[in-house]
Amino acid sequence: MFQKLNYQIYRFKYNYAPYLNLSKPVDVSLELSSYCTNACGYCYHSDRSTLPFKKGYMKTLLAQKIIFEAADLGVHSVKFNYRGESTMHPEFEYITSISKKEAHGSTFIDRVTNSNFNFPYEKESIFRGLCNQTKVKVSFDSFRKDIFEKQRKGSNYEKTLANMSKYYNYPGRDNVFVVQSVRTQLNKDEDLEHEIKSRFPSAVVSVRDVVEGRTNKDLSETVVEKRDAKNRQTCVQAHARLMVDWDGKVHVCCPDIGSRLVIGDCNKQGLREIWNSEKAKSIRKSLKDKSAFNLDPCRNCSSFESYKNFKKVWDS
Repeated sequence: MFQKLNYQIYRFKYNYAPYLNLSKPVDVSLELSSYCTNACGYCYHSDRSTLPFKKGYMKTLLAQKIIFEAADLGVHSVKFNYRGESTMHPEFEYITSISKKEAHGSTFIDRVTNSNFNFPYEKESIFRGLCNQTKVKVSFDSFRKDIFEKQRKGSNYEKTLANMSKYYNYPGRDNVFVVQSVRTQLNKDEDLEHEIKSRFPSAVVSVRDVVEGRTNKDLSETVVEKRDAKNRQTCVQAHARLMVDWDGKVHVCCPDIGSRLVIGDCNKQGLREIWNSEKAKSIRKSLKDKSAFNLDPCRNCSSFESYKNFKKVWDS
C-alpha cells in the first residue's frame, strides 16, 4: 500500500513539476551506454557517421555514486536509459543490483527503458539485471518480420521476439513488463495492442506516433503526426528530472541529444547542487516564459510533453 501511495506521489510531482518549484529532482536518468545495436530510421543511430555525441560506457563507480546520491535525496525514480542501449554495459547486472538494494521497496523506484532485446540468448546476466528493475520497457514495433527489421534496422526479428518471450516467462520475474511501439507509416495499419496482448497478456502496451524533430533528416516516409509550433508549453522534463550522460555531464531533458543544455558534471558535483544551480534555474525560467522556444534544442523539440493537450499513452 505504501509503495502504491509513493508511486502516486511520484507521478503527481512529475506531472505538476512546473508549478511546484521542486528543491530536488523527481527523476534521475543514467546513460549507462551511448552505444546501440540498432540503427532505427527515426533515430540518430541510423547514421553513425554523423552522430552528434560521442559513444561510451558510464564508469561503474560513477553510476554507483549517482545511485547513492539519488537514494539519499529520496529521488522517486531512477532510470537506466537515454541515447543508447543500457544492457550493453558490461556491469549492467551489478549496477542494477545496487539500485535495487538502495530502493528499499518504497521511496526509490528504479526502472529501465528502451531495451531492444537484441542480444545473445546466453546473456543470462542481462535477464537477471532486468529482473532488478521495477519496470522494463521493450521496444518492439511490428509483428511482421519485414516491417520490424526495416523499422528497427540492425535487429533480428526471431531473436528479439524469443528474448521477449523468455524474459516475460523468466523465473522469479515480478516487475511490470511494457511493450513500447512506435507507430509509423510502415506499421500504422497493424493492431499492435491486440498482437501484443495475445502473446503477452499481462503486458502494458504503449504505442506512440513518430514525430519530426529527433533527427536532422527527412522523415516524411515514417512521420505519422506533426507538431504545431504555436501550441508549445513549458517542458515537464526540465522541471522534474536530470539526465546524466555516460561521461557524467548533466542536462535537463532527453530531446537534448547533443547535450547543449549541460548544467553540471556528476564527476565534480552532487545532484542537489546541480539541480539548484543558477544555470538549471535559468533554463526552467526560460521555459516558463517561452523564450527557450526560440533557441535550439527547444525550438524543434519533438517531446509530447512540450505541447499542449497531448495525451500520453504511458505512465512512467
